[in-house]
Amino acid sequence: MKILYGAQGTGNGHIMRTKAIVPLLREAGVEVELIVSGTTSEGFKAGVPELEPYRAFHGFSYIRHEGRISIGKSLEIFKPIELAEDFAEIRGEYDLVISDFEPLTAWWGLSHEVPVIGIAHNYAFQGKAPRPLMIDPLIEVVFHYYAPADVPLGSHWQRTNETVIPPIIRNVILEAEPEEGDHVLIYLPSFSDETLDRTFGHRDLASYRFVAYPRRSDREIEAANLTIKPFSREGFVEDLCTARAVITSAGFTLLSECLHLGKPLYVIPEAGQYEQKCNAEALKKWNLGAVAHEVVPGEVAAWLEARRMVRKRWPDVAAAFAAWVAAGRPESPLDFSARLWEEVHRLAAKTK
Repeated sequence: MKILYGAQGTGNGHIMRTKAIVPLLREAGVEVELIVSGTTSEGFKAGVPELEPYRAFHGFSYIRHEGRISIGKSLEIFKPIELAEDFAEIRGEYDLVISDFEPLTAWWGLSHEVPVIGIAHNYAFQGKAPRPLMIDPLIEVVFHYYAPADVPLGSHWQRTNETVIPPIIRNVILEAEPEEGDHVLIYLPSFSDETLDRTFGHRDLASYRFVAYPRRSDREIEAANLTIKPFSREGFVEDLCTARAVITSAGFTLLSECLHLGKPLYVIPEAGQYEQKCNAEALKKWNLGAVAHEVVPGEVAAWLEARRMVRKRWPDVAAAFAAWVAAGRPESPLDFSARLWEEVHRLAAKTK
């Protein structure tokens, strides 16, 4: 079996899923040609050993500034000629295309009549995933046509349609034993160091200890009750697993990991990020965490006093997906989805 695998490089969640799935497919004897697209993929040219071999393309990308998508800055990095050249560079005979919401490979598969499986949180929005009151019609079009798939396996926290699957969680989180330490973890990447210091150093929060990521330089800074650290995968995982609560934006992957670990969630969706608004709406609808539109120190303090733990144990979806694909997809996507959700229910009963 030969697979063309496309990974969207503009988000940590897409790359995390790729790192979880591609090595498993290759270990199972599947020939995988990997393409990563997006401006983040430019960094892949320096080398990511666990994913080699792969090709990095510029692709489609967007730029965020202070929590909002900047249309002007996004247009500045759009390169239509390079995009067409990248598409033309995809050649070969493939049995299957797998797209983690990556448009070049998805459209290549459809135009060459090769079956396309889409696996990403974004595909859940082709079904009945919760939305905010104000629907964004442009982003809804993107959900359906940006990286279309014959089989859309969208990830979510509930089975909102027949092919939705549970979140893919990296092994280091699946295998972790969570603890409750003395700090609250903050992951608000659009906030400046100064904003973090001003907000969480407020007198209303003086009795709490906060650890925040990411610091904009390689040196961490210490304030009275706040430590801001440069990003480190190992350090972040340790601080996540030992946090007493998590304050974060509404990115799907981290929220899913927090739910798996049973960390109370206080979520501030980034302005201009429609997908994050959808995730926040799902958290509220399913009573999985608290949602705010801005960080108000007094409100955060009140929530920390009354915080509530919700734990959702997720199975090893990456291993199940890789095995399903490598075996030639012996069961239908509907049956595959149903099997994974049965495992979610079994783990929930075991946790109780």
